[in-house]
Amino acid sequence: MSIIDNVKKLEKQIEKLAERSDGPLQPIEVRKATLDEIEDLVEPASKSRRIFPYNRVTVEVVATDARRRAAMEAVLGERSELGRAVSARLKLAGCPPPKDLQVRLKLVKRAGADWEKGRAFRLQCAHVEEEAPVPAPPQSARGSAALVIVKGETTDERYVVRGGCTNIGRLAEVVDKDRRVMRRNHVVFTDCKNGINLTVSRAHAHIAESPSGEYRLFDDGSASGTRILRSGRTLALPPGSPRGTKLQPGDEIYVGQACMRFDIDRPTWPPA
Repeated sequence: MSIIDNVKKLEKQIEKLAERSDGPLQPIEVRKATLDEIEDLVEPASKSRRIFPYNRVTVEVVATDARRRAAMEAVLGERSELGRAVSARLKLAGCPPPKDLQVRLKLVKRAGADWEKGRAFRLQCAHVEEEAPVPAPPQSARGSAALVIVKGETTDERYVVRGGCTNIGRLAEVVDKDRRVMRRNHVVFTDCKNGINLTVSRAHAHIAESPSGEYRLFDDGSASGTRILRSGRTLALPPGSPRGTKLQPGDEIYVGQACMRFDIDRPTWPPA
């Protein structure tokens, strides 16, 4: 049996109940009245076209006790397929239902002051425009992170922190006893007699960018430790911790006695 046939059958059953005038409306009567009022809101758009100008319908019903609330939920709630019944009624009226139509039940303990006198339910209808999702800025618009050398001798004065992993240490390449390359450093403190540089381990620390775009600093089990100086406070990183510490622009990173400043250049998004 189709939805339309079910609606017709339900309406015939309700016609018998509609003759009653005593007592509060039963849930099935509220459902019938709701469908009737929704049909009354259909408007002509042209000689052959009719529209329902709303895509959000809230059925507010007075339910003063738990038993009545349960009954209303059963007949008008989410599991009652009231939304499908509304769509079927609109089709019967020659009106295509809105593609994004939402129908929900709202139970209240008493009628509001703005309700029509004697009413046990009312409809709240609205047309809500779907907001277009805000596009995520492209990677190039998220800003470029960089490490600026403050103390210590390096091959460059400024290093761009790229996606993935940026290794920090002494020597460009770290090899094992068989001269096999175990690690390549991107920020290289030169292996010289400079006392500051000698406090930097060959594989000292690294910075990783998360999928959400934040940068985290990790100590790789260094001998002299890794610290962050932020707003006058020192944050010591646990050696070898897998969690790392989130970096903020302006942080001063100490690897041993060497120091770098973490900066992010944030471009305007969207561009003017």
